[in-house]
Amino acid sequence: MPVAVTASVLATGLAACGTVEQLSAAQKVSKAFDKVGDGKSAGFALSIDATPEQILAFAKATGEKGATGGKGAGDGVDEKSAKALSGLTIAVAVSADKPLKDIEAFKEAKGSAANKDLTLDTSVRVSYVLSDRSGTPLLEYRQVDAKGYLHVDAKGLVKLIGEDPSQVDSVSKDLPADLGPVKDALAGKWVSLDLQELADAAKKDDGKKAAPSGAPTADPEAAKQLLNSLKDVLGRTVTYEDKGKKDGAEHIWMSAPARQLVDEVFKAVKPVADKFPQQFKKFPSQAPSDVPDRKVGVDLYLKDGAFSSATFDLAQLESKVEPGVNFPVKLAFNRSAPDVQAPADAVKLTSDDLMKAVLGLAAGPGGLTPGASGTATTATPLTDAQLKELAKLGVPESQARAFNALGMSFEDIKEISQPS
Repeated sequence: MPVAVTASVLATGLAACGTVEQLSAAQKVSKAFDKVGDGKSAGFALSIDATPEQILAFAKATGEKGATGGKGAGDGVDEKSAKALSGLTIAVAVSADKPLKDIEAFKEAKGSAANKDLTLDTSVRVSYVLSDRSGTPLLEYRQVDAKGYLHVDAKGLVKLIGEDPSQVDSVSKDLPADLGPVKDALAGKWVSLDLQELADAAKKDDGKKAAPSGAPTADPEAAKQLLNSLKDVLGRTVTYEDKGKKDGAEHIWMSAPARQLVDEVFKAVKPVADKFPQQFKKFPSQAPSDVPDRKVGVDLYLKDGAFSSATFDLAQLESKVEPGVNFPVKLAFNRSAPDVQAPADAVKLTSDDLMKAVLGLAAGPGGLTPGASGTATTATPLTDAQLKELAKLGVPESQARAFNALGMSFEDIKEISQPS
């Protein structure tokens, strides 16, 4: 949905001052994205379209030797890693009982929707899937009727990063008996989470702390000012070119001078960034200086007047790469994605199970890792002063004591509780 809104803004901005040819192409793009919410379901898939050979060439071209002769970023990609990255896809599917454009969360005109907690919105069903180049799901999460469902191919994920899949069996074997659902998850079974239970637990914990001040909201006038500024910038910098048809789809090239676009967008956002505290946290003090001073673009493809896919070459953003070095990524859209359904026979994972599992990972070797006696490593008990300090960081006493019982020290808990 953000992609659709962005493209519509681009098209609207260009329509204000484009040539006849550009205007025609921009109108096609605008109308194509307007159709995104017409159906009751939609799916987006972002994938690495680069071949293993392209990934290796890109890594070699962008890698740098450090001042002491050490390895750069590009030197860390080998053939095995490149093969694992190639074709990696993140897919998102959304379905509802009415057209998506009529769902409150998707109505751009409803500014208040951005400040609402939509976690328990049962009118929308969503799924997220991470899959490898063969299409095998490695990680999948679904949200249906205020319940979350998780499926993990733990061995596949471990193998993807070049580690030994047998480590999963070792971790599962060492888990305490009361974490059966976590073992089921590691074994590849679907597990379910009651989102209402998690929300209630969060509210209960919040009730133990001092009442927080209301979350800051954006000024509607500031939002209008920002939108108009962005439309003006994009209208002056972005151009569209109709490239005809390719494989039955209309091909449109959308481009802009990279450095100029980044500089002008920065100047448009900077004056109002502090009025959008949630959207622009830690906004930089100056625009990026390493953006190449050349035109970059994206290939858009439209079918039957609707958005079909977009391809962008990441190599365009690198000033060092030579012609012939490419790293394409692809965003594909499916107007008739299957309805998201709850999986059958999912094992329930409680909030306590989730907390123990997550904190065990966060604690590392000192957490859920059994000692010689088969019990978790102990940590120095927390003092009253430490409990109060942790409470100020948002960790209720009950959680702090639970973390401590799992083997986490005061410093361990404090570290993972620091605001990001």
